[in-house]
Amino acid sequence: MSDALKKVFEGLRVADFAWVGVGPIVSKYLADHGAEVVRIESSTYPEALRRVGPFVDDQPGIDRSGYYANFNSSKLGATVNLKHPRGPELIKRFIATCDVVTESFTPGTMAKFGLDYESLRQLRPDLLMISMPLYGQTGPWASYMGYGHVLQAAAGYNHMTGWPDQPPIGTGVAYTDFLVPHLAATALIAALDYRRRTGKGQYIDFGQMEAAVHGLGTAILDWTANGHEQVRLGNHDMEAAPHNAYKCRDGRWIAIACATEKHWEGLKAALGRPEWCDMDRMRRRWQRINELKEIDRHLGFWFEDFTRLEREPALQTEEGVEGPPVRKFTTEEIVELMQSFGVPCGIVQSPEAMHADPQLAHRGHYWKLQHPVMGLRTYDGPAFRLSKTPTELRKAAPCLGEDNEYVFKEVAGLSEDEFIELLADGAFE
Repeated sequence: MSDALKKVFEGLRVADFAWVGVGPIVSKYLADHGAEVVRIESSTYPEALRRVGPFVDDQPGIDRSGYYANFNSSKLGATVNLKHPRGPELIKRFIATCDVVTESFTPGTMAKFGLDYESLRQLRPDLLMISMPLYGQTGPWASYMGYGHVLQAAAGYNHMTGWPDQPPIGTGVAYTDFLVPHLAATALIAALDYRRRTGKGQYIDFGQMEAAVHGLGTAILDWTANGHEQVRLGNHDMEAAPHNAYKCRDGRWIAIACATEKHWEGLKAALGRPEWCDMDRMRRRWQRINELKEIDRHLGFWFEDFTRLEREPALQTEEGVEGPPVRKFTTEEIVELMQSFGVPCGIVQSPEAMHADPQLAHRGHYWKLQHPVMGLRTYDGPAFRLSKTPTELRKAAPCLGEDNEYVFKEVAGLSEDEFIELLADGAFE
């Protein structure tokens, strides 16, 4: 490989203690761009995500979780029982060779084993460490435990999701797990740049809640600037009309978001300028926002009347109606029609459709990796392309303890006899 194509984090070694979503995604950015990232786990208390489906062939197993695998490709895997008398010592021997430590435990957990930053920097003064619990290292909530579903409620997301007259429902997935890692990775990369320039290490106290709040900037600004509390709007939006998803006859849905007068004019043209579009109360965007129920009703009828199933002929004449046949559209044709008039819209895609999406295929988003237990499976690639330091998903996620010999013999320096003795004594469980 030429110098111009070396991976940007090549030569870095990372000890990754982080669990579930946020932490593993952060270290995966480094792994996909050349860093040697080692997941540190324990068979006595496996990483929680290993026990969460979907499992391949619906058969649960420590090494069969697709969820875990997708967040941990390009990494190595090692196991240590920190409650074993020599467990912390083994970890310290490994960390002494590392550049970065990542963890997302409840504050104080790493310190119990002598693995807090102040202790570890004695081993390596230029070490970087990032801690990523829900609420940071200090404050009245610091000791609280939880996952992304808890955090999205605490950070205000649930307040904004659902229907106006119904309880908050959340996002259905741990939404903050997919938002927060971008900010954590940015902080860590900034610290790496600082170390490159100064030779100094650094500790990053990263609170997931504080990062998540940035995703609700308009709601918070609306309150602080105007005293206005934004509320749940379902599929609607305060600045767009229409802004909803509409069901087609084949059972799929099309989402439309008209935020400008130009969008509205394009929608009217695509619909054939029906009379209701030109009523006085539909002439301006602020007026249409007050007429969302009526707009949704008309569009609901239109999508039912003018879409067809694939097996139906494109041209139809309704019984008892004279004149030319009524043009019916497939769901894909509707999107093409509306986009040709400049209307922001798209099909609401299922997981199956996403996997077969031609745009993602063209961009090379999905990678196929061979896993020793799960076989050849699909993995998500990064959402960006670096021209001079391209990403590479180098291997499937590690099985539990897969790389123990490499990590503790070749890197940490255990002799063959030491390794076998500790293995028999349960230090690597």
